[in-house]
Amino acid sequence: MPNRMSTTPGRFPGKLIGAVMLTILLPGVWTARAQTADAGPALPPCVHTAQILELAQYLAATNGSPDTYARVVKAAFDSPPGDTIKITAFEENRSFVYAVAGMPAHAGASSHGRPAATLWVRRLIILNPSTFIIDDDVAEPLSPGISGGCLESRAAPEVSGPVAHIREAAGEISSEILFPRKLAYQVRQAGRGPGADSYILEIGNNSPGTRILQVLRAGKDAGAGAAFPTELTAGKGPWKLNVTVDGRIFRLTLPSPAEGAGEISVTALDGKTLLGSRPFPSGILPHGPEGNRLLELWDSDYQHAAPALWDIGRPADELQKVVAGGKVARCRVVDMCCGSGSDAIYLASKGFDVTAIDVAPTAIAQAEQKARKSNAYVHWVLADILAPPDLQPFDFLYDRGCYHVVRDQNLPAYLETVRRFSHPGTKFLLLAARRDEQGSEGPSGVTEEELRFDFLSLFDVEWLRQIRLESNRPGIGPPGWSAFLIRNKAP
Repeated sequence: MPNRMSTTPGRFPGKLIGAVMLTILLPGVWTARAQTADAGPALPPCVHTAQILELAQYLAATNGSPDTYARVVKAAFDSPPGDTIKITAFEENRSFVYAVAGMPAHAGASSHGRPAATLWVRRLIILNPSTFIIDDDVAEPLSPGISGGCLESRAAPEVSGPVAHIREAAGEISSEILFPRKLAYQVRQAGRGPGADSYILEIGNNSPGTRILQVLRAGKDAGAGAAFPTELTAGKGPWKLNVTVDGRIFRLTLPSPAEGAGEISVTALDGKTLLGSRPFPSGILPHGPEGNRLLELWDSDYQHAAPALWDIGRPADELQKVVAGGKVARCRVVDMCCGSGSDAIYLASKGFDVTAIDVAPTAIAQAEQKARKSNAYVHWVLADILAPPDLQPFDFLYDRGCYHVVRDQNLPAYLETVRRFSHPGTKFLLLAARRDEQGSEGPSGVTEEELRFDFLSLFDVEWLRQIRLESNRPGIGPPGWSAFLIRNKAP
């Protein structure tokens, strides 16, 4: 959410409603496996082929308006009882679904004598509705019998080197190992009780530092043994993966799932752009029907030829004053709700180590383009400021136009983000709309009493003064506050 001032009563263009960082525990979904004598310990979460087929059918039926969170967790991130899967990134889009989580071993397993922990990070990308990219990054040595990149099915897989085909009751799945190259699938049987067997389709190489990339196609027409139309460039930097599906070319930039989110763009076979290059999320975005509707609404502010009201194309005057006046020196700073990035780029040009967060994909894409032209480095993060990813505390917080928008939506979540992002001594420049003196076109804003009360428990107020917020409309800007706060203690 970018430096914004709402001009429409009842509309919340701050776009940060609803998403909450969830720690998912699904007891009762996983059934303990009675392993064969040489199978080793019970497996951690495998991708469930029957549930992948159900998910593909659901996506096809929803026609681009999915509600897939629980289904994705169950199909690709299911864990044994007693373990917790923490989904760290999630987005539903008309063109794709994206999810990332750390994958633990089962509750009784250990890694080199230590308690079970995150053994690898799994990224799932669904190219709607029936193509699934599974990207596993193995971080810890895996014990015998534990396998990253595994698929679990009730039907026996048919394997031909790096390609496998599975015929389930609900449909067919074809899968292919894209990386490591020259590896083949292996099949073993895992019992679930008398008369009920399942099969584990796995890849042999699971040493630390290994990255396993697979592509699955689900549906009635997933042809046996058919090669996937993919192009993979796997080097030292982020991998490049192109996948052709149903007349569309998905172009993916994929750093290690443990290191970054990456980007996606979609074109038609004739080159027409269907989805401009944009980042994947680093946090959990609002989802479900209402969340998807709001995300589309918020992102549309950046899809017009004319910039939004709050997007002034230069750094805010108050920010320039505190930097030029020496109130803040070069340090780690987070721009909360950065919009198209003018303030963040300014801070980077002054030598600050900048992280900038916004929930609008188009805003982040525009910010990245502006940063490249300015030769400025900023760590851009697509995330909901009310449910951000885990980041180390910062020395300087900056908020232009975010707090006054989200205050009536979820103030506790915003204050928790501020608490997590700061430490004793952290400085905070807060620019917010002022409620008094507003006209019919003015923002709702906050009062002095509300602002002081909200931050009283964590911050001392060095100044709180009346200003006029800049906009790109002619004339004087709407009334606002400039508050300079200093974190006083750890609660």
